[in-house]
Amino acid sequence: MSLTFHYSARTAAGRHVTGVMRAADRRTALAGLRDRLLMPFSLEPLASGTTLKRLLIGSNARERLAFFRAYAALEHAGIDFSTAFDLLMAQAQSERFREALRAIRSDVEFNGERLWAAMSHRPKDFSDLEVAMVAAGEEAGNREHVFDKLAEFLERDDRLRKRLHAVLLYPVIVLCGAAAVVAYLLLGVIPQFLRLFEAFDVGPSPVLVTLVRLMSAARHPAVLLVAAAVIGLGSLSALRFTSSPEGAIAIDRLRNRIPLFGSLVRKMNVARLLRVLATLLESGVNQLRALDVAGPVVESPILATAVQRAREALESGATATLDEAFALTTSFEPMVLGFMRVGRHAGDVPHMLARIADYYEDEAQSILTTLPQVVQTLVTLALGLLVAAIVYVVYVPLSTLSSSIH
Repeated sequence: MSLTFHYSARTAAGRHVTGVMRAADRRTALAGLRDRLLMPFSLEPLASGTTLKRLLIGSNARERLAFFRAYAALEHAGIDFSTAFDLLMAQAQSERFREALRAIRSDVEFNGERLWAAMSHRPKDFSDLEVAMVAAGEEAGNREHVFDKLAEFLERDDRLRKRLHAVLLYPVIVLCGAAAVVAYLLLGVIPQFLRLFEAFDVGPSPVLVTLVRLMSAARHPAVLLVAAAVIGLGSLSALRFTSSPEGAIAIDRLRNRIPLFGSLVRKMNVARLLRVLATLLESGVNQLRALDVAGPVVESPILATAVQRAREALESGATATLDEAFALTTSFEPMVLGFMRVGRHAGDVPHMLARIADYYEDEAQSILTTLPQVVQTLVTLALGLLVAAIVYVVYVPLSTLSSSIH
């Protein structure tokens, strides 16, 4: 499994350069820098993880999608490498991606590197999956086909992400609005009730007394300082916990238990994993390398751990086939293992992986169709409870004031 390193080095001309690169280990990274005629004086590994943020937010998937689609079309039309990259740099939407393409072109034309090797020096712009597939395409001589496959994969992934964004956007907006209403109630309405009670020399209701005490305590400097310290320490502890392998797995397990949403995320992750494996194996990547790439790509720490265990089983000789290695992990449903077994007997594992990925993507689409109605119903009930609480907070003091005046 490859690691990502941040390096600082000097060129042969003495110019200071920094960047990121992938390598199997620190020694390989140093050798790679020396091969590029760079003298490193700092080389640090970068932490990487699989989090919900990566599931919900793609870095520059749209630009990469356009790049792969356009390059496949240009290569199919017989456009030479230099002209193709000139056109691709001209259509790049961001300066960062344009600079990455310019550096790749320089590495290929002036340093004599293969395209996949030049891409591998820029892990912030191209993923392990993309580098591995381009490498397989160059070795098999079907780079155009591989680029089309990559674009197809990114399109599927982007569609699922957009639908998930759309489902989550509505409750986020409503919750923000509800928080604003509650803040206005506490900061604007309740102080007016206090002045009204004082004007009529009437004792406030128990509800109002409780809210006033809470607000007074919350405004005390010592309470604010303690609250800030507790929040800060809690956030730091939570960040350290979720950054650890055990914490990431615990969060992933908890997320998978959320009704409906957990099933959706789990099916999306399995579909993504199987799609990656199908695409890599179909492109000529061997099983061990395919599992190396698929582990970091999948968005679930539980599945990533299972993939790593399957790879170790294959490498050690404990199992000879992919379906047997996956069966040892106990993390995959019988349907997945059954499809893989059928594919092995039929001599076409990539096709069966793609079929089961289609099935799980259809299941995810069905949940995404149902989820908005469920979310809207839950949000409506929550708003109803909030409105009832607001009416109670406002009505009880008014009724108490009216009774006292009469």
